[in-house]
Amino acid sequence: MLSHLLLIVSTLRTVLGRRADLLIEIAALRHQVEVLNAQVARPRFRRRDRMVWIWLCRQWPRWKEALIIVKPETVLRWHREGYRRYWRRRSGGSPGRPRIPHQHIAFIRRISTDHPEWGEDRIALEMKIKLGVDHSTSTIRRYMVESGRPPKSTWRRFLASHAHEFFTMDFATQVMWDFSTRYILIVMALDTREVVHFAVTGSPTLGWVEQQLREATPWSEVPRFLLHDNDGIFGQYPRTGAERPGRYRCALDAWLHRVLGIQGIPIPYGAPNAQAHVERFIGTLRRECLEHFIFLSDDHLRRTLAEFIAYYNGFRPHQGLMGIPVSQEPPGRADPTALGGRCDHLISRPILGGLHHDYSLAA
Repeated sequence: MLSHLLLIVSTLRTVLGRRADLLIEIAALRHQVEVLNAQVARPRFRRRDRMVWIWLCRQWPRWKEALIIVKPETVLRWHREGYRRYWRRRSGGSPGRPRIPHQHIAFIRRISTDHPEWGEDRIALEMKIKLGVDHSTSTIRRYMVESGRPPKSTWRRFLASHAHEFFTMDFATQVMWDFSTRYILIVMALDTREVVHFAVTGSPTLGWVEQQLREATPWSEVPRFLLHDNDGIFGQYPRTGAERPGRYRCALDAWLHRVLGIQGIPIPYGAPNAQAHVERFIGTLRRECLEHFIFLSDDHLRRTLAEFIAYYNGFRPHQGLMGIPVSQEPPGRADPTALGGRCDHLISRPILGGLHHDYSLAA
């Protein structure tokens, strides 16, 4: 009997000893984990580590007591994310609302930029009726370009909205071989940037300018407005006083209205930027043509100007208009889209003796 009692006591001591060792080992491991957790800002779990804890939270009721490195809410969030990814993969779709085509996004941004006063309802109706593109107003609002309050009317907006009714003109000067000066009159259509007329003289007068404007507007093809600067050649009236007839600033404006039916618009005093289009052309004319020649006569200057202006109107790409505005399809030029992308035969036509070139693809 005593032997059996001693056996039971020794067995209990062994079992309790092993459990005590196990509890001490667990406490030591927990202490080390707490030390590491205090030194590491944010421990990173790999995907298989997350799967282990997701399985433990579903199979072991006391999993929260053993969790030290992260919070229990983090493990539950991992489980929810895994659930969403599983069903997303099963459904074969992408998250969120499907994205509209990039071309439609470009339409929305272009219209909202051109008309900042329009709302999403107006843009949606415009696209549905005229472009055949039907999107909800919330989609339109998402891709609109927000520009704040609608801008007030400015000189630039006025010129842009009336460009098809405007001619603009200005003078350029050129020094000849003998250091004499020639004056070049440029008349340009504002909407297409086409130089509709040019003339050269050594002594410009008001009568000469009037004759050139007659030649620039044949067969009653006159614009509604003519934009010009305040050159003294135009017969400037005094700013105030009884000598100034009516609302005209110069004699040229009075003649334009009486003879040609054109309203002359002088630019503001000291504001050359108000005539930026023709000023830009004159700068281009100097850099790309006039500075490369020594002109021996007026005819030499006229021939050079005629060749460059023909190239400018018909073949030179205009960055401001994103293309060639006047000559839509010059003769002898092949359609690049009809060649199937074959660009092995490039034709180069020299302009002004090779100063410029007009490039095209062989037909």
